[in-house]
Amino acid sequence: MQQYSRGMRVQIFSGETDQVGHRPRYQAILEYLRKEGAAGATVTRGIAGFGRNSLIHTAAILRLSLDLPVVITWIDAPERVERLLPEVRQLAGSGVITIDEVGIASYGERRVGQMRFDLQVRDVMTGDVRSVRADASVRQAVEALVGQVFRALPVVDQSGSLVGVVSNGDLVQRGGLEARIELLNVMDAWEREQYVERLPDRPVSEVMTPDPVTVGLTSTLAEATRLIGERQLKRLPVVDSDGRLVGILSRADVLRAVADAFPHQEHGAGASVGEPPGAAPRFAGDVMRIDAPVVAGGAELPEVVDAVCSTRLNRAVVVDEANRPIGVVSDAAVLRALGVAGSGVVGALMRNAGIANAPKATARDLMATPTYEVEPDATLSKVAQIMTEHRRKIVPVVDADRRLLGIIDRADLLRATQAALHNLTATGPIDEDE
Repeated sequence: MQQYSRGMRVQIFSGETDQVGHRPRYQAILEYLRKEGAAGATVTRGIAGFGRNSLIHTAAILRLSLDLPVVITWIDAPERVERLLPEVRQLAGSGVITIDEVGIASYGERRVGQMRFDLQVRDVMTGDVRSVRADASVRQAVEALVGQVFRALPVVDQSGSLVGVVSNGDLVQRGGLEARIELLNVMDAWEREQYVERLPDRPVSEVMTPDPVTVGLTSTLAEATRLIGERQLKRLPVVDSDGRLVGILSRADVLRAVADAFPHQEHGAGASVGEPPGAAPRFAGDVMRIDAPVVAGGAELPEVVDAVCSTRLNRAVVVDEANRPIGVVSDAAVLRALGVAGSGVVGALMRNAGIANAPKATARDLMATPTYEVEPDATLSKVAQIMTEHRRKIVPVVDADRRLLGIIDRADLLRATQAALHNLTATGPIDEDE
């Protein structure tokens, strides 16, 4: 029997003249889907139809000026549909949206030469940016970061020009913050307030990193990725020609943009058509690190904290007796499960204190599942999709028996992305007629 992959078909019904701001609604939806790495979407213009107002719109020759119906059809993986649908609903306005499951018999994968190395920063950046004024207080900066997925704020002057960036590290090292933002996020409101109240009364301008590295709207994705990799940055502010802040390009934005662009071929199938000599890493086994922080499922809290704090990742892989991953435990998960009152957990997680009277808990009690592991011959496309769609910062790499071999984190994958984009910008696109 023919096997099909499972996908979701989303159809958005709208009118040809419907607008989102100054753009046609269908164009706004298409641009959003493209920016977020959707597999593909098509706009169909109807010749006749009517909606809830019961007015018939037709393309008859005498009525060409009337508002004709359009249908946007978007087919994608269920996980990506789930992630993008809330924003699509907002963009669709009062338009009807239908969803149904489909079987996908064929989907042509892109060759290496078809990677969009010509994408510009404005195509993939996040444009809705939260920023803080230079004269704002450190407390205001912390409150603006709590509850957000990002860990840094661009700092602007009165004209909106970028003058600095205040990061999680800046707030801890120079701003007097006693717990990282991700730890504040999982505290109860009253516990969090205790830390915020102890912040010194200082302006952001005194603790921010001034003159940050920036990138322009028309810079290529390859150029921006090189900057992120060389400077070991997590994000780049995007500025216009006058130096005004217009967006942020994060590592997640880069990975989302190229997740489908890595070759999808498995090991042993031969080289991709048109692949240049000395190609960049393509598989999980090529980029994984073997020094993964690991802890046994039965390990107690002090050992868990030691493992979690042993690397910059602030997380560890939890394994069973056969060294198979069963979960991942992070510093935030430890704090969320145990709270902070009297345990000394925050001090230990901030690497400046031990744990007094540690509560009885094991790694198995604190871990998050599933692990979403991959085997060494998994494509980097698959790893990137796991990281972006499931919001995972690390992905375990396992053998055929699911025993842990290593891990891949975002920085590892970004380096592979940088190498792939570098190769392509050096060789140029491959002519489809060759």
